[in-house]
Amino acid sequence: MKIGKMKIVVVESQNFSEEALRSLSEIGDIKLSDVHDKAQLINNIKDAEVLFVRLRFYIDKEIIDACSGLKFILTATTGLDHIDVDYFERNGGRVVSLKGEYEFLKSIPSTAEHTWGLLLSSMRNIPNAFDDVKDGYWRRDLFKGNNLKGKKIGLLGLGRVGIQVAKYGEAFDMEIGFYDIENKINSYKKFDIPSELFAWADIVSIHIPLNQENIHFVDKRLLDQLNPNSILINTARGAVIDEIYLCNLIEIRRIKGYATDVLEEELNIDIGKNKLVELSKKGFSIIITPHIAGATFESMDMTELFIVEKFYKELNKSKNK
Repeated sequence: MKIGKMKIVVVESQNFSEEALRSLSEIGDIKLSDVHDKAQLINNIKDAEVLFVRLRFYIDKEIIDACSGLKFILTATTGLDHIDVDYFERNGGRVVSLKGEYEFLKSIPSTAEHTWGLLLSSMRNIPNAFDDVKDGYWRRDLFKGNNLKGKKIGLLGLGRVGIQVAKYGEAFDMEIGFYDIENKINSYKKFDIPSELFAWADIVSIHIPLNQENIHFVDKRLLDQLNPNSILINTARGAVIDEIYLCNLIEIRRIKGYATDVLEEELNIDIGKNKLVELSKKGFSIIITPHIAGATFESMDMTELFIVEKFYKELNKSKNK
């Protein structure tokens, strides 16, 4: 049954969940868009009442204003920093996301798995070793790494992803500590002050949400607590860390390495000019992936379908009021 034949545009439609598309087709008429240019995007979505977005574009005032009939933005993400939510909601729009869907998200392992991949890659110098082999060398002594067994991993945030990462740490026989604003009780070592966590840990993994309070939460006062052999992992959001000060520490080799899936201005800059990217090209121990922690076929299928089902329920609730 179609509910008002809504005009729906799926942005970044490549490899979009087929089941989610079938469910969306029950709600309205679907248009698929997979452009890379903002002007092209605006041209494609002018008639949209519903946008289903991923992370390629920042959905700002210009894009929102271009869709005069836009009522809903759907996004299969927990973070919403790729949407000007305040402006959209002030103008009567509604965002449907994964934010707050704690029980469902327990079944999604992709971000935690990617975090662990970054951790292993950094501790064992895997990217640099592979690059060296591609250059025609076989120099094992250049790429000695470190064991995880017995190391101390500090989790900044013990929410859904933090708990999943902690379980991987247990499997690798690591010591696990955490800082979280909630008074969570478990068998892990709890720190009441984040600076003490940073001073204690061999590896710090960041799992806090991006909000006004957490912009540059990981700043000089915390970064200065890291020991020279420490590794920092970030699969949260780029803006939770002061990248400029972090780069200063990396340049003087004050910490051993940084592995991240996110950058502070990833949607608004020429990535090649980012300071972390530039340092990585110079051989500093930095690993950067393009915000793919949540991007597995299985997890994206599950989350996109979940959002469509959540949207359908919201429409029915509105219809029955």
